Amino acid sequence: MLNEFQRYVSDDARVLDFGCGYGRTVAELTEAGYTEVTGIDFSQSLIDRGRREHPALDLQVYPGGPLPFEDNSFDAAIMLGVFTCMPETRMQAEALLELKRVLVPGGLLYVNDFLLNRDKRNLDRYMLGKHKYGIYGIFDLPDGGVVRHHDRNHMEALFSDFTVHTFEEVVFDTMHGHHSAGFYCMAQMPE
Repeated sequence: MLNEFQRYVSDDARVLDFGCGYGRTVAELTEAGYTEVTGIDFSQSLIDRGRREHPALDLQVYPGGPLPFEDNSFDAAIMLGVFTCMPETRMQAEALLELKRVLVPGGLLYVNDFLLNRDKRNLDRYMLGKHKYGIYGIFDLPDGGVVRHHDRNHMEALFSDFTVHTFEEVVFDTMHGHHSAGFYCMAQMPE
């Protein structure tokens, strides 16, 4: 991830990690020489953990809605696995609108996330989710979470206002020991 990001984003850029969790990527970017990195996440417990593990990092709780930053505050933003945690298309579009507001003209957005899989385990989950939520790709996790894998066309449509420099399909190893189809994308705001 870092190599693709560094290829486009200089280390003096103001960077926002949207959905930073406990700040692992914020720490990685800081260690790589990025000097202005801010992380935000919905989870107070993850931000608390990040502050304990990395007290020097700028990690903030974000309750949703408008981002707590002025227009044109960042040169680049990162979203790692965030759309999966936003199962509703409306929420995804609203998040992108806010990111577009806080990014400078020509600002960069790096995203990686999960795509639809074709194995039986996932196909079964998608069908159950379609009946329950009305959207193919949404499914329940054993811990009570609700997540979504996406069709590539859906993701490309979300980025239609951006210039897409890279959109590569990949296979990720999940934290539960499975493999999942995914992608990474580097997109740029209009100048």
